[in-house]
Amino acid sequence: MAVVALPSGGVLHAGGTPGGAAILFLHGVGGGAWSWGPQREALAASARTFVWEARGHGAAAPVDDAGLSDYYADAQEGLAAAVRETGRPLVVAGHSMGGLLAIALACDRHADVAALFLIDPVYSDGSSEAYGHFAPAVGPIARWLCGPLLRSFEHDGKMSRAVARWVFERAFQDRSRMETAWEDQRLQIPFEYPRMLRESFDRPVGFELRDFASEIGVPTTLLEGGRPGAAPRFPLLTKALSERLGTRFTHETIPGGHYLQLDRPAEVTQRLAAFVETVALAGC
Repeated sequence: MAVVALPSGGVLHAGGTPGGAAILFLHGVGGGAWSWGPQREALAASARTFVWEARGHGAAAPVDDAGLSDYYADAQEGLAAAVRETGRPLVVAGHSMGGLLAIALACDRHADVAALFLIDPVYSDGSSEAYGHFAPAVGPIARWLCGPLLRSFEHDGKMSRAVARWVFERAFQDRSRMETAWEDQRLQIPFEYPRMLRESFDRPVGFELRDFASEIGVPTTLLEGGRPGAAPRFPLLTKALSERLGTRFTHETIPGGHYLQLDRPAEVTQRLAAFVETVALAGC
């Protein structure tokens, strides 16, 4: 797999089969190319795959701090590089923060995104009332912990890593897969980036949150990890996309945690492959 350095410090891992469907994978904060390992490997024989890593993640350039606007700049460069090579729009698959970036790319670079495949994306319609979806439900407690966490990072990081481990454990139902992912993550956690930590409680700096869902015009699949039959965890996004796209929008909850593509890799890979085929047959 070739590694392409992006101007702002991110990287793009290009692999798979030239001429096949083109897919760009976007990870979340603290993730990396490993976040989409099962899907990338399974589709390599039939698709041209591009796996993006933001600055400070995986093989990308290390940074002392970064925020959402930086990661979006990296994602824009990754998409542009993939489009230059393939000469056509891509299916963009995004997880967590990568899901938000994928949504923004679909709105800002209309001609470059053929479809969206989203897993537990971070989302807000930009309003102050809805912004609570972007911040943790335990906002007051998290704000109280913010100072100690940052001081922990600046010294030995024990407290921030302990909190990260606790959060990470709850992102999986399959504990064996969680342990592997924790090693792959190599402790790249949001708490190691003070600006990103603060943006978890307050509005991002330099990145405009708006009602992205009302602007999306491409086929979209949204997968949630959780209990089937439970109320959607992304009601704003689900409602907006359903109204906007109609039958071109698919929403499903699969038993699993936040890292659904690693927690339940076979199920997610099957759905992604079927989605890509459907998009290709539709001529998108």
